[in-house]
Amino acid sequence: MDVLVTGATGHLGPFVIQALRADGHRVRALVRSGSNRSWLEANTVAAVEGDILDPATLPAAAADMAAVVHLAGLHDSWAKRRSDFARVNVDGARHVHDAAAAAGCRRLVFVSSGAAIGEAEEEVGDETTQRRGYALSDYERSKVAAEAALLQAGAPPDVVIVNPGTVYGPGDASGTGQALIGALSGRLAVSVDEPAPWVFVEDLARGIALALVRGRPSQRYILSGQNLSRLAFLRRAVELAGLDHEIKPAAPLAWQAFTLLYGLQAWLTRRRPTISRAAVRIALHGSQLDGSKAERDLGLAYTPLDDGLDVTLDWLHDAGLVDLPEDDDPNDAPASGGGSQVRPDTSPPTRDV
Repeated sequence: MDVLVTGATGHLGPFVIQALRADGHRVRALVRSGSNRSWLEANTVAAVEGDILDPATLPAAAADMAAVVHLAGLHDSWAKRRSDFARVNVDGARHVHDAAAAAGCRRLVFVSSGAAIGEAEEEVGDETTQRRGYALSDYERSKVAAEAALLQAGAPPDVVIVNPGTVYGPGDASGTGQALIGALSGRLAVSVDEPAPWVFVEDLARGIALALVRGRPSQRYILSGQNLSRLAFLRRAVELAGLDHEIKPAAPLAWQAFTLLYGLQAWLTRRRPTISRAAVRIALHGSQLDGSKAERDLGLAYTPLDDGLDVTLDWLHDAGLVDLPEDDDPNDAPASGGGSQVRPDTSPPTRDV
């Protein structure tokens, strides 16, 4: 199948392209002007220049494609202009859908977010969950609105939605990767002891590839392997690395104080806050997701947490981002090798998931 992938130069893009190619699909990447195309070029991925915010650039990218995997978006808890979330995530998704429809594409896989499930505190969310009556962030609102816009647009193309949990894995030096670097280096001393849904990046890419061919129209599929507190996740990574750095839970009041402090600093310097108010709200609320529907309906198998962390730790060490003790057994191999093919990108995610 000929598949257009938007957001191909983000952290997730190369993994999705690898998964699609492994299934025999032919991939074309939509790239913005100025994007780093080195991985695409090194792996001979056909690329067309365009931008999801400029509808006039999309017909050439979608031409002759049978399907689109839409990864591109503003994936963040903060933006200089709150309206950017709707502009990029909602309007951008509409533009991609319209181009796919005009080109005669049969399927659109929309990579949304686990945040769009909207489960209440201490509830385990699944695809049938009734959303709570409030949103934790502008990002969450935009993903909910984008899903609704695509489902209301009508077919063709058929729309299949995937809702990833919190992504971790090789190739990421920002977001979760940044937290891991802080924990492994001993610079991160506190974290949040509330649950989060984790998904290994290679499992997420595989789930997206499976949704392309096995997903049912207008259905959503949560892609999340384990529910574990952020604190426990980081502590396990430190333990697997053979380190003894201590990470303690911080009380909610302490996080609120951090928010005020960094918010004031950001206001004075007109720069991005180190910790945003929305990020703290999301972390303290917690999230638990049930990804078993993807196992049953798509045939996705989730990587055990320790195996995924082992691969991630190897990449962080090999990329020179952390200094870890040498493995006692030189014959030990990583549980999965997909991450080693991905070029490290230390820039923070903004427009690409």
